[in-house]
Formats: sequence, C-alpha cells, structure tokens
Amino acid sequence: MRHLAINLLCWISLLSTTACWAAGSQAGFPKQLTDLAGRQVTLSAPPSRLFLTQPRQLYALASLLDNPTEHLAGWAYPLAVFDPSMAQRFTTQWPALAQLPTLSHAPTPQLDSEALLNLAPDLVLFDLSRASSVEGSPLAQLLDELGIAYLFIDFNRHPLENTPKSLALLGEALNATPRANRMISLIEQRLARINQGLAELKLTEHPTEPPRVLINVAPGVKVDCCRTNLRNGLADLVARAGGENIADALTPGASATLSNEWVLSHPPDVVINTAGQWAAGDGISVGLGVSDAEIAQDLRSLSQELPGWQHLDAVQQGQFYALWHGFHQGPFAIVALERIAQWLYPALFSDLDPAATFDALLPTTLVLSREGHFWGTLNAQ
Repeated sequence: MRHLAINLLCWISLLSTTACWAAGSQAGFPKQLTDLAGRQVTLSAPPSRLFLTQPRQLYALASLLDNPTEHLAGWAYPLAVFDPSMAQRFTTQWPALAQLPTLSHAPTPQLDSEALLNLAPDLVLFDLSRASSVEGSPLAQLLDELGIAYLFIDFNRHPLENTPKSLALLGEALNATPRANRMISLIEQRLARINQGLAELKLTEHPTEPPRVLINVAPGVKVDCCRTNLRNGLADLVARAGGENIADALTPGASATLSNEWVLSHPPDVVINTAGQWAAGDGISVGLGVSDAEIAQDLRSLSQELPGWQHLDAVQQGQFYALWHGFHQGPFAIVALERIAQWLYPALFSDLDPAATFDALLPTTLVLSREGHFWGTLNAQ
C-alpha cells in the first residue's frame, strides 16, 4: 500500500503540475473553500477528475454542468443501483457515462483505497452523513498526504438548509457559480411563495390544525412498514410545508422505524411514500417510463397488503401518495416541497408548478418531468 501511495504521489504531483500550468490563466485559483463539515479546503486548480462516493451526487453535477462526464474520474458504484431508468437516460445523453470506472456494483460501506487512488482523482465528494466515519480515517489521511482534496456536501440530511450551501460550494469548485446562483435564486423564490401562503393561513380567522403526515420511506424495499424520518430528510420538508410529522411524537433518539401497530394507533391524515425504480424491483415505482396508473396500482397494493391500512382516513380519502425518493437525494428538495404543500393545502397552493421547477433545476435535452411521473396518488385513473 505504501509503495502504491509513493508511486501515486509522484504521478498525481505531475498531474497537478500540468493542471496548474494549463489552468494558469483561469482566474480564481488557487481558492479556499469551506465545505458542509466546516473544513477549509484549498483547490490549486479547477478539478477535472472528480470521484463520487454516492452516485446520486451526479444529479447535482448534471444541474451545474453541460456535460458532467467530462469532469469525472469514477464513482463508488453506479446510479443504476438506485434508479436504472434514470441511469439509462443520463447514459443516452452522455454516452461516456457507460464507461465510467466503478469500484463496486453494489453499495459498500468502505471504499477500496487502492482502487480509488488508481483513478487519480483530484477531488472526492462525500455526503455529509459520512463525515464522522471519514474524518480521521486512514483513507482521509492518505488523501491528505497525497494532496487530493475532498469535500462534504449534503442534499439529504437537511435538504432545505443545505442544498443552497452545497450548490454554492460546488459552483465555486467547478467554476459554475453563475448557474449555481440561478438555481439558488429559483429555490429562494419558490420557498418564499410557500412561506407567504402559510403565513397568510395563520392569519385567517379560523386556522386549521396542520395535517398529520406519515413519511413512509421506500416501503417494500427493506421493510413494508415503516421506515420514516425524524427531524431530518423529508421531515424537514413536511414541517416547512405546514404538516405535522406523526413521528415527532417519538422520544428523541428513538428508532426511525415505526411498527404497523404504532401507525394504526397514531392514524395520519396524509401518507407520503417515497418511491423509485430500485434495481431489486421492489417498492412503489415512480420515475421515467412509469404511468400514473402504475403508480396508483402500486399504492393500492400497499394499502391492501398492510393490515388495517384500508381503514385509515388517509387511504379512504385518497390522501395516499408516492414521491420520488431522489428529490431529497439531489438538489431538488424544493420540487418535493412544492408537491407536498399542494397535497396538504391544495386550494392554497394551486398556482405552484413543481414539474416546471424540476425542469428548471435539471435542464436536459429532453424534459424529464414530461417523460415520466415522479409522484402519484392512489386515486389516479
């Protein structure tokens, strides 16, 4: 391992020297950045060989860059693990993605350091959720020794708070600040509209109680009922949209998995099930190539299979929904927030257009929101 590190140090030093010479005319480098973990990171030149430790980080790069594959050295595992249809869609648009080096074909908790370093990355992206396990680890020490920068970003743990910060950080790192700023401005405008509506609702003569919401994370993928979010992830979005997450009744530190009996004893007014096209083929399907009728059938099957769910008001009144899991894995939390706000307060937010927001945040040669359905309801025909 040490022999490999020494060889790579020489190699990467040569690459860095060449990159600095080639990029000498590019203003702003070297530059110092502060990542989402509060670390000060210096980039000597514009990175051109990024390594993604989480494949859904590609969503952010696809939003910021015309062709993200030109900037990639590899990824820990392919996007097809989470969304085969989206992976194929991106590969059609950027064929080089099919040859992108991959360390594994399944999610693994530990990265193979030697395999990673053989790709000679000049910037490694980590999710903020991994900061405690990465910082101070042998991998981090090796990256530091070799002068390979790494950044922590977050679109998942606290999506509304950290998405603008992560976009701004990546914009600086990739010389894409103007596009990042446009995305941040769009997010702020959409968020202001929702804040205004909820503020007006509170001023009404007879304000209603907030709808009680169950967040059911990827039902059928690992468990049928009920993984949920506690004060993070989609829980942030439900709260910001004016809903009450029923899991807030749990004591701090409680498990984020609810039993079916607990749900029936704390009946929600609204159920939001995250969905996708996982490689295993489990769970509720949404996304590219999925119809409203298919989503409705998956929701219907789930409501019929779980004991007692047919009697829940959320099911009987059609407040039983599917939402693409990727919305809070990429820079699209505002899209999910708009859709959730419409579900909770349809009359108040009838003017919102989450599909248009999605299209604006992820400009592609074909409009993704029109190619598939990224949310759905039990009552779709």
